[in-house]
Amino acid sequence: MTKKVRRRILLWLLLSPILLLFGFVLVNARMSFRSSDEKTRQYFQKRGIAAHIGRIPFGGGELRYVETGAFADSLPILLFVHGAPGSGDNFYAFLADSLLRRRARLITIDRPGYGYSNYGKSEPSFAAQAAALRAVLNLYPAQKAVLVGHSYGGPVIAQAALDDPGAITALLLLAPVMDPDSEPVPWYAGFARWRATRWLLSKAWQASGDEKFAHVEELRRLQPRWQELAVPITHLHGESDFLAPPQENIAFSRRHIPEAHLKIVALPNTNHFIPWTDYEQVREELLALLGLRK
Repeated sequence: MTKKVRRRILLWLLLSPILLLFGFVLVNARMSFRSSDEKTRQYFQKRGIAAHIGRIPFGGGELRYVETGAFADSLPILLFVHGAPGSGDNFYAFLADSLLRRRARLITIDRPGYGYSNYGKSEPSFAAQAAALRAVLNLYPAQKAVLVGHSYGGPVIAQAALDDPGAITALLLLAPVMDPDSEPVPWYAGFARWRATRWLLSKAWQASGDEKFAHVEELRRLQPRWQELAVPITHLHGESDFLAPPQENIAFSRRHIPEAHLKIVALPNTNHFIPWTDYEQVREELLALLGLRK
């Protein structure tokens, strides 16, 4: 090997970490996990759907939600709650669904810290996250709600149902992270915790990392209260879920949620991303919880 080749190899070895870091920062900076008002309007306008983008004061800032469907007070609300990271746009396909729009008021929110709801201002408390849901539901005091929570959104909607049971008629848990004994802390959470590396992450990842470090403690606090839930609860979980261990979280539901209220559906060959991979199944479960049929 010549000296010239060795110098090139050494130079590449020295530059590679810098290039990788630069690429990580560049890619991560674009991972905001949110859709602007303009993109949101375009999404629904292309489908000929009237959508309302609302903002209300919350937590010293504001909370954004998007609404479609039947706006009559006589019909129920379907309120969709995303995981971590994510935003209300995770459920735009459901808000555009003609079958659901005829039968309910459909609302999806940007949880505090995400989207356009105090973006980057972390709020790891389930109670505070549930308060955001109640702030939206309080806009429609005459209507009852079915709550849908994906991943981290699962325990958040459970907390909301415990805090305001009179307003909630059912829960749909999609790949929920419930079991504190099997809740992993992903590698990126460390980047969010360390001041020297936090800047590398987008604000959405920062908020997610903050939530992850508080998640186990929050789950342990919530654990004894699942048995207090007295509404129909459907738990959908993919058997190939690599983010929320299926066996442990399904077993948690069986142990802690009253059997009379619980329905569990294990989905073979399905991963953590049920709202996207198993759309039809989710819609069928929503119709069942609404007491409706096609």
